[in-house]
Amino acid sequence: MPEINKQEGTGLKFQCPNCGKIPQDQVMFLCNTCKQEDLVEREGVFICPSCLTPGENFECCLCGSKDVRLLSELPGKNA
Repeated sequence: MPEINKQEGTGLKFQCPNCGKIPQDQVMFLCNTCKQEDLVEREGVFICPSCLTPGENFECCLCGSKDVRLLSELPGKNA
């Protein structure tokens, strides 16, 4: 299994409906269908491209909301 390392200072911005703008280290990416080896790293965020659709893919670590939106464009998203 690939080791997932957290990187700081990526500049990705997230919006939580309850907490407002939150940093990346307060956000978890959620997926219950893909395998860990399907994950790809983009700017320090591990995502599975097939599941990166609006709603319920990001969770706020502060309040638990699953309506967190990614405000930044993911570099290499179409790669």
